[in-house]
This record gives sequence, structure tokens and C-alpha cells, in this order.
Amino acid sequence: MFNIVAIKKGGTLSTVYITRHGQANTGARDHHEYDKLSPLGHQQAQWLGEFFAMNGISFDRIYSGDLQRQQQTAQGINSAGVEHVIDERLNEFDYFGLSHDIETRIGIPYPETQDDFKDYILNMITLWKNGEISSDLETYESFHDRILSVVHDLSDRGENALLVSSSGVIASLVARLLNVPLKDQPKLFLSVSHTCLNRFERMCGDLTPTLFCATPHLDRPDRSHARTFI
Repeated sequence: MFNIVAIKKGGTLSTVYITRHGQANTGARDHHEYDKLSPLGHQQAQWLGEFFAMNGISFDRIYSGDLQRQQQTAQGINSAGVEHVIDERLNEFDYFGLSHDIETRIGIPYPETQDDFKDYILNMITLWKNGEISSDLETYESFHDRILSVVHDLSDRGENALLVSSSGVIASLVARLLNVPLKDQPKLFLSVSHTCLNRFERMCGDLTPTLFCATPHLDRPDRSHARTFI
């Protein structure tokens, strides 16, 4: 299931851009099978890199988690060859581990359609938050702590950086920063398309989402097929 963060120089953080990884292996039922870009996913990353280059947007470093789909996306964007730094705090939450637990403990099967996914992700988040299902990797609280910490830590550095992460990270950041009720959070998860751009800016000392799920590199008729979500 990213994203890119760009931080403008100038002491404290002013702006952060986040993008999701490119399309991965859709239809996969486990992490190993899912964690690689599809041919379209590679193309999406390349187009985003070209958009940055054409608009004079450059970065001192690119950050991603250690997931293969995130690293491949960062590499596809990084035509300028800037330093690529791995930070595991940008990894997606353990979606497939939670999926296994929710089916084993609660009897809720894996969703077959996008419509099914909306109710499924709400059940997953709610049960995970309440401790009724669990991941071997982290708790609901520790996931939110790590994604907030990486954004704040990088913002304090004042460098021009780009972060590549995943949809659960982006949607959860937006939900936490805007206090979105749990029942409405699946709408955020479903809205985060592959290689979309999201922006966070400092307002009154707090990070605030000011751009959500923009796809300027895909907003043309011959690329409409490349605006994918799953």
C-alpha cells in the first residue's frame, strides 16, 4: 500500500510533500508477492520524476522506507542521482499480517472489490485500535507514533528532501493532523492514488495538510489509465 515529502530550506520546516509508491502487484494476498512495482508502477515513478525535473524541483536527499516498492519508486523518480536514504519509519503498517489475523480471529475474509475494501479497512483499523486483532510488528499506537516522528524529525533538519512511503502512512497522517473521525478514515485510504502528491505546511506552529492526492504528472488524457488506487 506512500508517499513523497519535500522540505523547503530556511531554518524550520515550511513545506512537506509526500507521495505514495507506484502501483505494486495488485491482487497479491501476501506481503512478499505484493512488494514489487508493476510495469505501470515503474512508469508512474518515472513520470513523477520528469514532472519534478520539468518544473525545476530538486532535492538534497530522497527518503523511503525499506520496502521494495518504495525503494523502486524512489529510484524511478531519482533521475538526478541524489542520495537515497532508507528510514524504516516510512514503511507501511502490517496490512497483510492484520488481514491474516482478522480472518483467523474474527472470520472476516479478504475483500474482493474496492467497495468491499471500504468496510474492510474500517473494521481492520477499529479492531486494531481496540486490540482485538494484532500485528507481530507494532501496535496501532506505535504505528502512529513512528509516522509522526519521521515527519517532525525530517522537518527539523531544514533540508530539501523527498519522502516515498505508502497509502496507510499518508492517510493516517492526514487523519491524525485533521482529527478525522475513525468512521471517515477509509475514505482517505481509498483516495490515495499511486504516486500522488500530498503537502503539509507549518501553520501556527503545527503541520497542516494543504494538498491531498494531486497527480499533475498524470492529469492528461493519454495518462488517465495511470491514475490507479489498488
